[in-house]
Amino acid sequence: MALFLSTYVNKVDKKGRVSVPARFRAVLATKGFDSVVLLPTINGDAIDACGMDVMEGLLEKIGGFDPLSEDRESFADALMSDAIELPVDGDGRILVPLDMLKGAGIDGQCAFVGRGDSFQIWQPEAFEVRKKQARARAAQKRAASSENNGGADV
Repeated sequence: MALFLSTYVNKVDKKGRVSVPARFRAVLATKGFDSVVLLPTINGDAIDACGMDVMEGLLEKIGGFDPLSEDRESFADALMSDAIELPVDGDGRILVPLDMLKGAGIDGQCAFVGRGDSFQIWQPEAFEVRKKQARARAAQKRAASSENNGGADV
């Protein structure tokens, strides 16, 4: 199974062109894709990115909601309406819409952050803050779990 792993920082030019890391392009190619789907994160602090397979999986999950429910409409509106499929050009670049970059606070450089079946694009310093917060939460959860399991490590 090909996964999006690690973090890479690349330059973003004034038009919004950025090179997708070679490793990430290889994962997309392994899955049979020469494009990437981008959409703003729910919090708006980054850009979610994936292959069409992940989008199809999201649509399948949304389809599991009652067809007349507000939940179905909310998730479809939040996820599908802002999604954009971008081709990866011959130089391995994508042209990210400027409003999407601005919304995530990205200017000049961005961090491609692997998340297994998908990746995110962040303003590099903002991601470092997020990563520190995530590690602190994980350490707290581990400590709490260890206490609840009589000291056994998880």
